Amino acid sequence: MQLAARDLSTLDAQYYHDLFFARAVTLAGYAILVAEAFEALPDEARHIWPARWSTVKVLYVINRYGNLVLLGASTLQTLGIWRSTAHDFCYNSTLALSLIQFTSYASVHVLVLLRAWATWGRHVKILLVLAALFVVYAVASIAILTWGIVSVGSFSWILWIPSLILECAIFVLTMVSIRKFDFHLHLACQLPIVRVIIRDAILYFILTLFSSLFNIFVWVFYGDRPLNLLGTSFTLCLMIPAGQRLVLDLRKVSSNDSLSTTRVGREVDRAIEAMAPSRTPSPIVFAERSLASNDPLIPLAQVKAHGVAEIAEVSAANV
Repeated sequence: MQLAARDLSTLDAQYYHDLFFARAVTLAGYAILVAEAFEALPDEARHIWPARWSTVKVLYVINRYGNLVLLGASTLQTLGIWRSTAHDFCYNSTLALSLIQFTSYASVHVLVLLRAWATWGRHVKILLVLAALFVVYAVASIAILTWGIVSVGSFSWILWIPSLILECAIFVLTMVSIRKFDFHLHLACQLPIVRVIIRDAILYFILTLFSSLFNIFVWVFYGDRPLNLLGTSFTLCLMIPAGQRLVLDLRKVSSNDSLSTTRVGREVDRAIEAMAPSRTPSPIVFAERSLASNDPLIPLAQVKAHGVAEIAEVSAANV
């Protein structure tokens, strides 16, 4: 629905109903974002703020508090509280808010990419693959976004395709990494950090899939109505907390677990190398054989609490 200022008299009851519904859902989404921020504050004070400054911590802080401010401004504009009678206000605000929303989505994707890289042991090759995926996603999204702002057409829904492809690729890479760990070490189910990685990855992927498909549905069927506002702030307010939980939950479980996310990936590589017949038997293999033969020197509770690497050290000391 393309309306000029002189066409305001043509707005019907359906338009006002759509606008009211879009505003209510947008406000509800921002309320969820604010409520989740307050709910996570104690965990942040315990697990995020005392940690040393790193790339992940900087991105987390920007993603958390920057998005609260930026999406607050977007919500005010959607509610009609932030408005102006200037001729170019609508275009400028649309351009600014579109870039803000893209930046917010991108910051969430970067957090997920870093976690996927960590599960692969921070290998340079994996980093290059993930970086290439992100660059392709960013270029495609910016191009589609620019085209959509200049000329809103019936194909605006393709804006969400690059994000959907990127998240599917990240999810597959994460699950493959965890599957390798489970297959080679046989003890992954006993490690809390692995359970958290799998749980959060699945939940985040489901939410991402829902958000992308929801946005595509909205723009395909309601692209020319105010209901297209549902495909911006609301789903973003759901994805941001989910992405932040990927970091926060790992920090929480890492404080009680002997393996970090990066060590999960590195233990995979050590186990694979230990399987080669031309190499000297690895202490990891020794630990597994000891467990298979019911070695009384290694209590099962200790296996569950400390994982393979630590059990190998205990076994070597008892030989």
